Amino acid sequence: MNILVVDDERVQIESVKRGLKSKGHKVLEALSAEEALKYLNNGTKVDLILTDYSMPKMNGLELLKKIRKVHGSLPVIMMTAYAEKNLVIEALRNRCDSFMEKPFTVDQLIREIESARMRMIQNTDSDQLSELIPEFLHQINNPLMSILGSAELAMLALDSEEAVKKFINDIIEATKKIRMINKQLLTLGQTTDDKIEKVNMIGLLDECLNMFRGLLALKGVSVEKDFGGHELCLFGDKFALEQLFKNLILNAIDSMDGRHEKLLKVRAAANKNTSSVSIYIEDAGCGIPSESIDKIFTPYFTRKEGGTGLGLTIVKRIVEKHRGVIRVCSQVGKGTTLKVSFPGNCGS
Repeated sequence: MNILVVDDERVQIESVKRGLKSKGHKVLEALSAEEALKYLNNGTKVDLILTDYSMPKMNGLELLKKIRKVHGSLPVIMMTAYAEKNLVIEALRNRCDSFMEKPFTVDQLIREIESARMRMIQNTDSDQLSELIPEFLHQINNPLMSILGSAELAMLALDSEEAVKKFINDIIEATKKIRMINKQLLTLGQTTDDKIEKVNMIGLLDECLNMFRGLLALKGVSVEKDFGGHELCLFGDKFALEQLFKNLILNAIDSMDGRHEKLLKVRAAANKNTSSVSIYIEDAGCGIPSESIDKIFTPYFTRKEGGTGLGLTIVKRIVEKHRGVIRVCSQVGKGTTLKVSFPGNCGS
């Protein structure tokens, strides 16, 4: 990759430059934001920008805003001496791809660069498209399961006009979700903007559960919710977050097939000390063998008959896109808990 490193300290540029070159990357140097913009305005090929935040005249955030006006698809990673909450939120609003808190190692930097590159749908070649298209088709399966469950329940409730109307409304909402996924599929390889907005996580989780209420009823799965009675919000791509939690909820439902106890617990909590939001999805399903836990996020790995092995791959990518972390705790025969935590965006 051609990586443009922007920092007013030459020592920092040289240090980063050595690390990137050792991994085969070509490095361009800019001692100011203004110099970086000259590279872009002159048509120099730049695949990714690594910029410091604290610089005279024009800081990294101001540079990011100018880049987004003209080069909306260009990945940008910001280096900071501290992870200030307001800076993170403002940078995310302007589609900053990632943050590196100084000091960092070369390996940490390379991992962030690779993650930023993998998150980019724009400028995908045919090989990348062949990987992404099955993932989009997998996402369509979620609302399809909702449609199937609602249609079957409607057939069982034909003598109740009110119930049938409710199930038809669920079907309509699910088809709208499919239309949104199809729209994303049609824009693969084109320049698209992720819509970063303030997302009410409690409302979003309720929407996800409501979409599967027909399926939950058919399979006899009970639901327990614990949202702490407080507003929980974060800045992110609402549509992507919906796909994340729908995948986790559907996996949890499927894991309880054939089980005597079928209980799905969904819990959300805020940690004010770390300014983070954590969501827990817990099932009473079959559990995951310890030797499989490290493999479940690998594309096409599945233990489910007829499964695609893409659901958790999609989940992991969306979590990383929002600078989050996902952890798995499972016991064979007793169930699984997945904890998803998002940093720096807690609060109303």
